[in-house]
Parts: sequence; structure tokens; C-alpha cells
Amino acid sequence: MKVTRVALGYPWYVGPDVDCFSSYQGMLFYFGRLRERSLWYQQIAEKGVDASKVELPALDTWEGDPRAEVLPEDGVFEFSQAVETRCSLPGLARERLADMALSVGADWLFTWDADMRFPLSTFLRLWRHQKPIVNALAFTSREPILPCVYRIRCGWDSRGNREKYTSETALDFPDDTLVGDEEIGGQLAFGAGVVLINTNVFRQISKPWYHSTGCGEDWMFCVRAAQFGIPRYVDTSFDIQHKRNEARWADKESYRKAREEHPEEYERWMKKEKEENV
Repeated sequence: MKVTRVALGYPWYVGPDVDCFSSYQGMLFYFGRLRERSLWYQQIAEKGVDASKVELPALDTWEGDPRAEVLPEDGVFEFSQAVETRCSLPGLARERLADMALSVGADWLFTWDADMRFPLSTFLRLWRHQKPIVNALAFTSREPILPCVYRIRCGWDSRGNREKYTSETALDFPDDTLVGDEEIGGQLAFGAGVVLINTNVFRQISKPWYHSTGCGEDWMFCVRAAQFGIPRYVDTSFDIQHKRNEARWADKESYRKAREEHPEEYERWMKKEKEENV
């Protein structure tokens, strides 16, 4: 059976947010059970038994989501932790995580931010797309709540005599589907709250992979990937929760509610972005 090696990366400063800690622990427990289940299927296959005819006990994901179940055709999973914590420079943290994933021979790098909550099925759902770079839809924690899906805009900096890049938020993104350049009408970028990257991407793109050491390093990674012709995708079927404050969360529901209650605020935002991209 094929073996898929996955590095788990945490571009965090002090560890998971207090309201996300149980989710973090649950994910690690789940990855252990997922590997165990994949090894069961391997042992069954080695005995020449048709795995589809063997009924194994349900994987105890406690969420009851069948998409979190590993299948015989998925092969064997091996997980390692490429831990990067206590780094206040997000771009540098992500750069180091990519280096670690390559050093351990991982096929994929799966990372999530410290203030994210997401279903256990997230990894498998992203992995099954088999795309070089695929992100789970998330929303900004700041006001106004916005989807972390953007169109890359390329212009010219006359002062620096070079290309410059800006972004436009895809406020009306296609929902419940896999979104790429074609679906948003431009080159796609995203905020990497929860993202899965094939490590071959880091071999195709010259360093640095993440230019910015401040906010926007994930967006700049998408720009770099687009420059090298590597497609980027966002799965908008997810309902990822992004910690805001006082245990409030930014997600699909809060975004839709905010747009319904404050349409003028979003109109101002769209106008502001268009003016900045002129």
C-alpha cells in the first residue's frame, strides 16, 4: 500500500489559544487513530483479504462525520510534527516549517494557526482533493468580518520601477465547492489559517517562500506560487471558526449575518479596495 508522509506544522507564538486547546488535543488524538486505522487496512491487504468486506469498528471521531473515516484506498499515513512555536515573525515561522517538512521527507505539510477551530475531517477532505496547495475557507477575526479569499492584482510601482501586488477580497465567493482562479475570476490567494501543501511546491519555488515577516506572509506565498504557475485552491465547504475576542468566532454564519445587518459597511469596504487598487 502507498505511504503518505505528513508533517504537522504550528506557526504559533505561545501555543494554541485557550479556547482552541481542546480542539488541538483532539486533532492529535485523531491523527493517531487515523494512522492506526490505515495500518489495519495494510495488514488486512497483506493477508490477501478484501478490505471492503471487512467491517471494522467505527473510528471514534465523536463528531459522527463519515468524511473523517480513512478508507482502504487511502493507503497508510505517517505523521510527524514540524513544530515551530515562540516565533513572533509569521513569515519566518512558516519558512522554518517548510524546511522541517522537507528535512523529514514529508509528502505534505499540514498547518493551522493557534486561533482556529475546525472539524476532524478537515485533513482528509483537503488531502483527497490532491491539489498542490489547498486551503480551508476561513474568515478574518477583525471587523468587518471578511472571507480570507482574494484576487491578486498586479500593478506597477513607478517609484521602485518594479511590479507591485495588491489584493481584492472575493466577498461573493462560490460556496460549498473547490475554488480556484477560474471560479473567482482572477489569480487566487488566501489567508492560511488551515492549509495543506504538497512539499514539491517548496522544491518548485525558489526561496524565500514567504517574503513577509509580518501580516500577509501567507498571501505573499500565494503570489509566489502564482508566479511559478502553481495552482492554489480554497475549499469553501468548510465552516472553520476563527477566534475573535471574548470567545466569539468568525465563521460563515457570522459573516452572512454581518453582511445582512450592515450592507453599507461592506459597500464602503468594496469601494475602498477598488480605490486602493487603481
